[in-house]
Amino acid sequence: MTSSSNVNMQDLLDAITLALQRDDDIEPLIRQSAVPYSEAESLAGVIQSLQAALVPVEPTAQFTEQLEAQLMNTRRGVVTRVRQMPARVHIAAVLAVAAGFGLIAYRRIMGSPRPQDISEEPLAI
Repeated sequence: MTSSSNVNMQDLLDAITLALQRDDDIEPLIRQSAVPYSEAESLAGVIQSLQAALVPVEPTAQFTEQLEAQLMNTRRGVVTRVRQMPARVHIAAVLAVAAGFGLIAYRRIMGSPRPQDISEEPLAI
């Protein structure tokens, strides 16, 4: 299929879809198109089946409100995200921070030696 036939097919499918949405007759569109009649007719049948199957549905007010709330809260700050975490996460974070400070204080109080300097040794090849 060449690019011009692809464009013709896309234009025909678009025209058929619009005609079906407006409840217009699609037969003249199929006959006037540059696409083979049998192929255009079978695709028109698919479009008609899709239109019958995909019925527009009006969302409920509750769904609309929930969606709006989700979309508007996409840029939550760090404080908001931390507040929404479970209590066990808060407790674990506090314990980890306390343990870290405890280890630092212990090292300073006990006067642990400075880290040893690492000397480079030549490798025998």
